[in-house]
Parts: sequence; structure tokens; C-alpha cells
Amino acid sequence: MAKPVIVIFEGNELSLDPVRVDRSKIYGGRKRIAIDSQGLTCTKAALTLDGTQLLRSGMTAQAYFTPEGRWVQRSEMVGLDSSGNRIENKPSTLGIPQVLEGPIDPGEVLALSLESVFLLQATEEHAGLAAALRSGAIFRFPFNYAAGLEVETAYLVGNDEGTFALVGKPVEQRWVEESEAFVPMEIEEDSDELDFEMM
Repeated sequence: MAKPVIVIFEGNELSLDPVRVDRSKIYGGRKRIAIDSQGLTCTKAALTLDGTQLLRSGMTAQAYFTPEGRWVQRSEMVGLDSSGNRIENKPSTLGIPQVLEGPIDPGEVLALSLESVFLLQATEEHAGLAAALRSGAIFRFPFNYAAGLEVETAYLVGNDEGTFALVGKPVEQRWVEESEAFVPMEIEEDSDELDFEMM
């Protein structure tokens, strides 16, 4: 069983057991299976660009290779930022107390690129937090289910069904003000752009 999510609210630690909520658990699921003319199940595969190798499902996840053909161990692989600097792995936050920030503006949740949802089952209820969540308050805390290159953000919400963590990455929206005039892009006279009047 996974370690608990531990949050700090009003100076008190609250332990919550995370259960991942996925669509198939709520609605059930279907699987489409391709069969051949004899009714046998087809297996997905792909040819390499040179046509010499047949790659079956799962084979590309077994190893990584440099353009020169050298096999690269997973332990050799590191994350790099946009400037080419190495990024250190961020540990899981499970089992490590995280301070709840908030209540926060609900608009933040609407700007979240949602990655996963967890049902959080409290071993012992905190009356103040439960009341705040029932009233519609939303809290934020850093969250990493497993170690990774980035720490995601979790939003703690609640309703009659329970307490949930909505996990993802905030998306920055860039809006154009109504008062801003549209300025069309200038094209030089000697440009190589297509001239549609010639067609």
C-alpha cells in the first residue's frame, strides 16, 4: 500500500490514504480487439524505417539507443531544462508533511492541466478542515506520487462523496485585451511568399 498524503492544517497533521480515481473504476471500460479472418487476435507491430526489423508492442520500452547505436542504461539518463542544465530528480511527497495553502481562488483550479484525481480517505477527521471543504473552500499543496523531474500541484476539494486531490500543472493563460488593436504582419515586397493572384 502507498504511503499516506500528509497535510498540515492549522498546525495539525492529517494523514490521508490516496486511492487513484480513474474513469474505468467509475464507468467501467471496453476494449476493442482486432481479429483476423480466422478469428485470431491480431498483435500490433511496426517496421523500422529501413524495413529490416519488426517491432512488437512493448519492445521500444526495453532499451534506449544513441544515434550511433550505443545502448543507454536508464541510470545514465538525466533530465535537462530548456537551457541544457541538468535537473535533479524530485522525491515523492507521500509520507512527507505538506502545508496546505489557502483557501485559494477557485479560478486556479479551472486553469489546471489535470493529470490525475485521488480520493483521499482520512484515518481521523479534522473537523475544521472538513467544515471548510464542505463550505466550498479549496486548498493547494505540492504533490508528487512518485519521484520525477517536476513537482506537481494538488488542489484539495471536498463534497458529499468525499475529499479529493486534483493533481496537475497550472497553465498560464495569455489574454489579449479588448482595447488592443490588431496589427497585421508586414510582408516585404521582395518576399518569397506565394502570390495567390498568380494562380
